[in-house]
Amino acid sequence: MLIRSGLGVAIAAMGLLAAGYTAPAFAQAGVCTGNNKISKQIAKPMAAAQDAQKAKKWQEVLNKTREAEQVPFTKTAWDLHWMHEFRGYAYTGLQQYSEAAREYEAGLSSPCMTEAQRVGRYKTLVTLFYALRNYPKVIDYANRALKAGPDTELEVSLGQAYYLTNNNKDALRIMNGVMAKIEGRGQAPKEQTLHLIRAACEKVEDNGCVTKVYEKLVVFYPKPEYWQNLLRSIKSSSETSDKQRINVLRLAAAVDVLKNGEDFTEMAQIALDEGLPAEAQSALEQAFQKNLFKDKRSTDLNNRLLTKAKAEVATSKAKLAQQDADAKATPTGDDDVKVGAAYLSYGDPAKAVEAIKRGMTQGKLTQSEEAGILLGIAYLRTDNKAEAKKAFASASKSKQDPTMARIANLWFLNT
Repeated sequence: MLIRSGLGVAIAAMGLLAAGYTAPAFAQAGVCTGNNKISKQIAKPMAAAQDAQKAKKWQEVLNKTREAEQVPFTKTAWDLHWMHEFRGYAYTGLQQYSEAAREYEAGLSSPCMTEAQRVGRYKTLVTLFYALRNYPKVIDYANRALKAGPDTELEVSLGQAYYLTNNNKDALRIMNGVMAKIEGRGQAPKEQTLHLIRAACEKVEDNGCVTKVYEKLVVFYPKPEYWQNLLRSIKSSSETSDKQRINVLRLAAAVDVLKNGEDFTEMAQIALDEGLPAEAQSALEQAFQKNLFKDKRSTDLNNRLLTKAKAEVATSKAKLAQQDADAKATPTGDDDVKVGAAYLSYGDPAKAVEAIKRGMTQGKLTQSEEAGILLGIAYLRTDNKAEAKKAFASASKSKQDPTMARIANLWFLNT
C-alpha cells in the first residue's frame, strides 16, 4: 500500500529530518486534510518517489515529487506535507542544505506535524543552519527546542552560535550551564567545550573566568601548554598574591610542567621573600640543570640569586631549631607553619608535618589554605599519599581564600 501514516515513523527513524512549505490557508487553520492518505491522483509518482528515497536516488526523488505536484487537482494537507518531506530529505541527501532548510523550515506550519515531531524539526534546523553558518537561525531554533527539555549537545550548539555572533555573555551562560551538568554527572567536560568557554571569557576580558577554565583543562587534560597558560593567567592578574603564585609554581614543578626559566626565577625570588632560601636554591639549581637560562643577562641574574640563596641557607639553617622552639611558645599557628615550610625546604618532611599540624591545631592562621597545601606536600614527601589527599581536600573546602582553595583542589586532583 502507498505511503500511509507509517511512513512518517520510517523517515523519522532515518535521522533528524524535518520539512516544510509555505503554509496554505487550510494549514494555517490547523486542519490536516487527507485522512492520513496520499490522494489517488498522485499515488503513482509519490510511490515512485518513496522507492527512490529508499534507494538513495535523490534526484529521482525530486523528479517524481515534482511530477506529483504538477498533477492538476486540489491537493490535501497530507499530500503537500509529504511532497515537502520528500524534497527536504532529497536535498539533505544531495547536501544542498540551503534548499533542505527551506523545505524543513516552512514545514513547521504543517497541521500534519505533531508537537513532538516539531521539536525534532527544530533540532534538524539547528544542524542545517549551523552548517550554513546562519547562527541567528541556530539560536532561534535551539532555544525553541530547549523549551521542550534539556539537551546537552543542543546547548553546546547554542553556546557556540552565541559566541560566533559575539554574544559572549549568553555564550558563557549556556556553556557554564553545560559544564555544570556534565560535572554533576561525574563526567569530564569535552576539551572543545572548555576552549569555547575560555574564548568567551577572553572576549569579555574576564581573567578570573579564564583562569578557572585553565584549571579545568589541567585537571581533565593535563597538557604542559595548559599548565603554562594557567600560570600566565594567574600571573597576569594584578590581584594574585605572591603566596598564590608560589603555590601554583610548586604544583607545576611537582607535575613536571615547569619549563620556563622565568618561572623558576620568580619561584626563587618569592621563596627568598618568604624566608625560604633553601627552596629558592633548589628551584634555581633545577633550572640550571635543565639549561633554561639561555642568555648571559638571565644567567648572570640567576647566578646572583643562587649565590644569595646559598648564603642565606648557611645562616638560616642553624637558627631553625630555635625558631621551632619559639614557634611552640606562641599562641597562634602562623609561626609553626613557617617553621614547617622551612623544614620542608630543607628536606625534612617528617618535622614539617609535625610543625604544620601543630600550627593548624592552634588555629588563628592567616592563611589556612596554604598550611593545608604545605601539609599535603609534606605528607607526599613521606610517601603518605592518603593523608596528603586529606590535607589538600580540606584546604580546598576553605572559604578564606578562594584562589588558594582552588590551588589546593588542583593538588588534590593531581595526587
